[in-house]
Amino acid sequence: MPTLPRGTRLALLAAALLAAAACGGDRSAGGSDKQAAAAEPGGTPVRGGTAVLVELGDMEKPMPLVAQAAFDGDLVDVLYMGLTRSAWRGGRLVYLTSNDNPMALAYHWEYVGADSAAIRYRMRHGLHWSDGAPISAEDVAWTYRMLADTQVASARQEDVAPIDSVVAENDSTVTFHFRRRYPGMLFASSIPIAPKHVYEAAGPGGIRTHPSLADPARGLVVSGPFKVGAWRRGESITLVPNPTFTPRPYLDRVVIRIIPEPTTRLVELRNGTAHFVRGISFDQVPQIRAADPGRHWRIEREEKRFWEYLAYNPSAHPAFADPRVRRALGMALDVPGIIRALQMEEFAAPAGGPYPPILRGVYDPARMRPLAFDSAGAKRLLDESGWTDADGDGVREKDGKPLRFTLLTNAGNARRADVVQIVQQQWKRIGVDARLKQEETTTFLNDVPAKKYEAALGSWQVALSPDMSILFRKDSPLNVVGYEDAETERMMDRALAEPTEERADPLWRGAAERIVQEQPYTWLYFYDQLTAVADRLRGVRVDSYGAYQNLWEWWIPREMQGASGGTGAAADTGTGKR
Repeated sequence: MPTLPRGTRLALLAAALLAAAACGGDRSAGGSDKQAAAAEPGGTPVRGGTAVLVELGDMEKPMPLVAQAAFDGDLVDVLYMGLTRSAWRGGRLVYLTSNDNPMALAYHWEYVGADSAAIRYRMRHGLHWSDGAPISAEDVAWTYRMLADTQVASARQEDVAPIDSVVAENDSTVTFHFRRRYPGMLFASSIPIAPKHVYEAAGPGGIRTHPSLADPARGLVVSGPFKVGAWRRGESITLVPNPTFTPRPYLDRVVIRIIPEPTTRLVELRNGTAHFVRGISFDQVPQIRAADPGRHWRIEREEKRFWEYLAYNPSAHPAFADPRVRRALGMALDVPGIIRALQMEEFAAPAGGPYPPILRGVYDPARMRPLAFDSAGAKRLLDESGWTDADGDGVREKDGKPLRFTLLTNAGNARRADVVQIVQQQWKRIGVDARLKQEETTTFLNDVPAKKYEAALGSWQVALSPDMSILFRKDSPLNVVGYEDAETERMMDRALAEPTEERADPLWRGAAERIVQEQPYTWLYFYDQLTAVADRLRGVRVDSYGAYQNLWEWWIPREMQGASGGTGAAADTGTGKR
């Protein structure tokens, strides 16, 4: 997922759920790559060479107005500029101008108006789209009109809802007028910009079917450092430098191979036919290290960007309507023991709520402390809630109904297959009978939001924004646990209405505390997304924001540009079929 600037938005979270569900085979990890990362070879960047990347899935609609899939978000971050450029620094998103990052269209911004409910941006002069047309403030104003248009049905529609209007004052000055001052104004006004002159004639209803999206290599007009040079659907994408972007990328081209199968991805890395492999599973890390004593590869991480959960559906089983039962189910689980058993210690940490430690402004280790493993306490809570084993068959019951339900997860994920079996056994010890079921991933992703489950093991991506309302608001389609609490909603609404993060953060922490007290989920652990990077590929920055955030700065030493690693004819043409 990176990406579009991070937020807790419906389509992006759904895409994150897909990405998390699709990553299978995570069983073990060991050692540390911190020293290896710190010791990444330096040198002076040089131009030339082809970088070969490996991804799990293909692009669909890599354009700011209609991007929904996680990988499309990554590509949008590479292909299009926004007024500012988001980055992850010190536990918060920051917004850089062109003075600090060439991906920003604006060199200056300022709050304006008596109540500072507007932001004025001053854009750089002389910027052009990849087809040579000038980039202007009118592109910005038109993009935001389309983002808000229901016919476009953009995944970013909720992000722009607080915007009253966007006015192009002249070719290089644009002002955003918000309905109120709130902390997310910079986030909302930093969405990458689309070219008006390409899509305006299609009208809002025709953007999704525009020919440029069917043939991006010929028709996609972009502003970022790379453009699509070739696309073999389901096989590879070739990116080439955009001649209108400054500075010119160091690499001559980037070939992205689409390889869903984890073992094949690892073979590409070992053979030196790939330089950058996304979605490395935990069990592959020891193999990579054992096969590479000279440390020609390193493991980079998007730190704690996912949390694994057990979700409970109160509408499907009466026991789950009682918070004491949900808490008891969590207390019965030895989460640190699960992490140790699956050898995930290096890349996972027990979770106690929706905010991980990387969100320093809202994470509260006292109020979001992981549940302590306490089987005896779990049994007492179940007794108090009326679930007892009166007939001595080992399964608790209440009003003649046994505490028996189906625990659902997706097929093809070895880590989750292990976890549900451990959970089943630990619940059995307190008199709970969980029947295991695996579904094909697409079916699972449809059934959980539709609440067609009793209990489920899944993951959410951590948004780099404290706004968690999409998961816990009563009427949200991603409130898969049916959480309802009027006071929590009031606190979230108040947080969204505060003018600064400093004033909003205590409200987010308070709302999170109320949610944690109710235990609609059992939060298991936060975990990293891993990428293996060959040491010949230099200048790469991977952190919690994402993996492609500075692609124009990546480079390969000249003496390595002709070596093995996909720089031959197959890589150059983007064929790379597996």
